[in-house]
Amino acid sequence: MAYELNERQHKILKILKDKNDYVTANDLSAQLSVSTKTIYRDIQKISDHLMKNYSLSKKENLGYLLTPNDNVEKDVQVIFNSSKERRINLLLYLLSIAPMKTSIQKLSERYFVSQSSIINDFKFIEENIGPYNLQLLKGNDGSFIEGHQLSINRLMSVMIESFLKQSGDPFSQYHIPTFIEEVRNHYNRLYEIKKFLHEIQEEQEILLDQPFYLTLFCSLLSIIEKHVNYSQYPYREESFEALDKQSNAYHITVELVRKVELFYSFKMEEFEVHKLYYILKAYKLTSRFLLNQDTEEIMNEKVKLLSKQLVRKVSEKIGHNLEDEELLQDQLTCHLHSMVYRLNHDIYIVNPILESIKSNFRDAFQMVKQCINQVNKNGKFVKSLSDEEIGFVTLYFQISIEERLSKKIPILIECTSGIGTSHLLSEKIKKTFPNIEIKRIVAQHRLQKSDYEDVELVISTVKTHSIIDKPTILVSPILNDEDKMKIDQFIGRYYKKQKAI
Repeated sequence: MAYELNERQHKILKILKDKNDYVTANDLSAQLSVSTKTIYRDIQKISDHLMKNYSLSKKENLGYLLTPNDNVEKDVQVIFNSSKERRINLLLYLLSIAPMKTSIQKLSERYFVSQSSIINDFKFIEENIGPYNLQLLKGNDGSFIEGHQLSINRLMSVMIESFLKQSGDPFSQYHIPTFIEEVRNHYNRLYEIKKFLHEIQEEQEILLDQPFYLTLFCSLLSIIEKHVNYSQYPYREESFEALDKQSNAYHITVELVRKVELFYSFKMEEFEVHKLYYILKAYKLTSRFLLNQDTEEIMNEKVKLLSKQLVRKVSEKIGHNLEDEELLQDQLTCHLHSMVYRLNHDIYIVNPILESIKSNFRDAFQMVKQCINQVNKNGKFVKSLSDEEIGFVTLYFQISIEERLSKKIPILIECTSGIGTSHLLSEKIKKTFPNIEIKRIVAQHRLQKSDYEDVELVISTVKTHSIIDKPTILVSPILNDEDKMKIDQFIGRYYKKQKAI
């Protein structure tokens, strides 16, 4: 029966693996605050446990050295300090290699634990992936996670967002389940991908919105794990179009692929390069619209038709004519162009505020869902529609309808992008301050001087902005008590001034 390593022995293993050089018993003793005799006993236990993948050697006066055997690929084994951390990493690993199969034996060797520990980990995973419409299937030929790619991306995005939050990302938009949030993730692969994406954004002077950032992160993690852990795999994704080698998206893709291939010493499959290109092209489409660049040139007539038919259908449902709302039509068409491209290229972005939209705008969400499915009957415009995308579309109609309400204090919300956090902030402001009217929500890059002309206040989540002659309140996306107090003070001053006039 295999001996199960304890927490201290796992720490010794991690020290030896990270050091990649000789470490003395005295050094280990000092780092772990135990006697050298305890270290000697632990080393013997570890040596018995290593099986076929690693060798533990000792040299007089130099100490102990952990070396991988020839059959072990780079970073194929991972050491964690606790069963909770191991289980989170195992879940993320299974998600990233799906639908590839792996065996309990291989996982046992990967994590330096017994097969019974992996079986218990499987039970934990099965209990927690059900709400995401995922299943862990086990058979004689291996185990794997089964589910739609969007469902896989949802759970991966939450886990990656938890890692990013722990790494200092201040604006987490996702609801992170306790079983994920309570565990600190130290998996090196995540730090490596974060570094790639940071470098590519710095070098190419782009700022990926969180949904696109996470979609790209998920895709990179999946590509890397499959190449590092499998010599070949039979699954191929569809390529939809040739790469436009003159485009900015292509040049960004080439540079990102170069970085990854150089670091991990493998060559990506053609369909994997295409996948990354499609994600970046969809992002560039969104960015060009937010920046108001060349929109007429690249606007698809089919998308214009979808936008018009959807606005007409919603107008019929609510009994108010929205077809003369030029701003709604323009912004919706811009959004739909990127949405149609994403869905027709199997790019699944996760909507971080979907549950909030369903909760706060339940009737509007169901109405828009019914209307857009009627307009898209038989896949007229896109192959299929996800709730994530319908949630984004709902926000455009919800804002347009609410702008028809009675005159209140007109404000502008300034944000880094036109969707996501800003709309959740908008809903919180409306609930807290019924005497405020949100005239518009505008991405920082798209702001024009005319946007400020009919507002009395700017509420911004952006630290740097170019406001002229307008009071501005900087708030966090979650609208904390201090933010509410600042807005309340402005309202008091505003009405006091109005009375004086």
